Amino acid sequence: MKTAKVVSITTLTSALSLLLFVSSASAFWENDISKNSQNQIVARGPGGQNSDMKGPGGRPQLELPDGWDDMTESEQQAYMEENKPEGAPEGGGQREGGQMDGTPPNMEDLPNDWDEMTDAEKEEYREENRPERDESEKVGQQNRTQKQTRNLTRKALQGKNYSKFTGQLKTKKQFTDENDMENPELISFLQQRGIMEGYSDGSFGAENPINRAESLKVLLESLGIDPESGETDFSDIDKDAWYAGYVNAAKSRGFVKGYSDGTFKPGNTVNHAELLKISFESFGIDLTDYDVTDLPDGIDESAWFAPYLQYALDNELLNEEDISLSDGMTREMFAEVVARLIQQQESLE
Repeated sequence: MKTAKVVSITTLTSALSLLLFVSSASAFWENDISKNSQNQIVARGPGGQNSDMKGPGGRPQLELPDGWDDMTESEQQAYMEENKPEGAPEGGGQREGGQMDGTPPNMEDLPNDWDEMTDAEKEEYREENRPERDESEKVGQQNRTQKQTRNLTRKALQGKNYSKFTGQLKTKKQFTDENDMENPELISFLQQRGIMEGYSDGSFGAENPINRAESLKVLLESLGIDPESGETDFSDIDKDAWYAGYVNAAKSRGFVKGYSDGTFKPGNTVNHAELLKISFESFGIDLTDYDVTDLPDGIDESAWFAPYLQYALDNELLNEEDISLSDGMTREMFAEVVARLIQQQESLE
């Protein structure tokens, strides 16, 4: 009888130990899985190793350290950054310029129906409520967009007088007023080909109006035509003037005629309409039958300059908002038109 009592007590003790073990294990797994749902970490199996479980969207999750609940928010964020799984996005899942979970940048108050909005509607909301950028960033973005989308050959015609540049490029200059330029790369394009040089003080004079003599030099250098020495046909041009040879070469090819009084007026500024005409004609682009169908409002489609303006706009050689037909064209604007015209022609060869 004594033996039976011992066996019964032993059996009872074993059963009680087993019950305590199962209860402890259950509490352990329940606690670990609870952390997974609240803190987005995986349940840990034997040995503390991560299982194959992943969080929302299939992204790898983090294992939390002991004492997680006692850490400050900044300490928790630092731990997450230092221990993020391989392949996880930078910034704890933040989007560039924004907050976590795709919320708009710098936007604390979301619309009431945010969760019901489609991805397209959310993106539209972000754009409409994006913080203002400074003016320089806006200009830079506009220029980059124009470079990406500009189509110089949409309705391009081959110029019979243009031959592709085969010379040696010059060392690129750093003009002192480069920060004032909207498209310095186009000015450098011409400078390295020896087409435009700038002034002796190191500046380019981007905002200076270009005159008749300067514009002829730019066009003839673009075409690879050398200046012609000798007496000129114009009474106001000295044969020793730096531009005399360019005027002679342009006159002999029929690019210019001068005025009825026998003068050329080399120092006069040239307006937009005149420069577009002489640029396209000197390149040998025949616009005699070019369709004029889509000029800006207020511009006469039957005007003598209409086909030249239409061609420039069709092929994005200049921006519509820059047009001021009767005003003199600046050196930078003319450089942009000529550089794009050269790039257009070389794209056609």
